[in-house]
Amino acid sequence: MQRSLTTLNSIQQKFIDLIYVQKKTFVDASILMDEKIEVIRQLNKDLESHWRPITKSFNKWKAKHIGGSFWDFNYWSITTEPRCHYCGITQENLTLLHTLGLVNNKRATRGKTLEIDRKNPNEPYSNIQNLTYSCYWCNNAKTDTFTEEEFLIVGEAISKIWKSRQIY
Repeated sequence: MQRSLTTLNSIQQKFIDLIYVQKKTFVDASILMDEKIEVIRQLNKDLESHWRPITKSFNKWKAKHIGGSFWDFNYWSITTEPRCHYCGITQENLTLLHTLGLVNNKRATRGKTLEIDRKNPNEPYSNIQNLTYSCYWCNNAKTDTFTEEEFLIVGEAISKIWKSRQIY
């Protein structure tokens, strides 16, 4: 699970926000924070375990054009269990499937990690309460056709198949 910014002091939080969310340069951060560039460079080294997961979250937020507050999305991603909302497969299970070579889908870019899905496809991604994790198979099959309630039934069937294959 990602580290929370609440364990950081205000200078550390500001550094991460400026560099890794607002995408400012070290020089800009030095000026905005009224700190020497050496201090900014040291913060970057010292806070790597905090900013690395934040950059991954930021990249997902940006790629999905989620909108709204990045920090709201980051909190959602930290506090939401990494499990498909529909069939229940976990990120750990997906990694195992790929390690064992049990996955054969046409697009090698999908299926290795949980995807961000909208429970109600008519709501925008910026509605954080509408977001959930979904595996490739459930997300691909659900499309924008099925409601959350309808697809939970389908997800239960997919879960039974995974379990019969002793995936989890």
